Amino acid sequence: MDFRYRHVFKAAAGGNGQSKAMYGRAAADTRVPVPAGTTVTDADTGALIGDLIHPGDELVVAKGGRGGRGNIHFVTPKNTAPEIAENGEPGVERNVKLELRVLADVGLVGFPSVGKSTLLATVTSAKPKIAAYQFTTLVPNLGMVRLDDGTDFVMADLPGSLKVRRMVWDWASSFCATLSAPGSSCT
Repeated sequence: MDFRYRHVFKAAAGGNGQSKAMYGRAAADTRVPVPAGTTVTDADTGALIGDLIHPGDELVVAKGGRGGRGNIHFVTPKNTAPEIAENGEPGVERNVKLELRVLADVGLVGFPSVGKSTLLATVTSAKPKIAAYQFTTLVPNLGMVRLDDGTDFVMADLPGSLKVRRMVWDWASSFCATLSAPGSSCT
């Protein structure tokens, strides 16, 4: 899911109760799909809410409110049509931060000036620096590859210089040492 254009996720309100002692319809759950390896933290306190490690993991981030009680709940033998009702309670409102612990699904590593950045720019909408001299890529560039069936994956263009590549390898090794998401490979 692309979070650049939609930052606020709000659940729909439940339905109102109706005549003949009918209850209001409960609202559907609002689900936000995220990839495996996503860490959810509270943006205000910094507390860890949950870690979605495996594909299909689910986490309740904000619980919905409780519906009110209509006048049917206050009926007595003396007062068969009470003019009293109880309001419902609002749901939890929360600011969260989503962090993806996986850098990329595919990494392009190779000698300088062999077309890694050109390939990344061709298959993604990334705009890496492309020039006619060696060692143009000094930091990793990331791009999202979208397939026709709706799936997507992240591709990384890694620097080609031996010195820079060694720095990236050391960084990636330390990064992978802290990475605990199953299904991710750091070899």
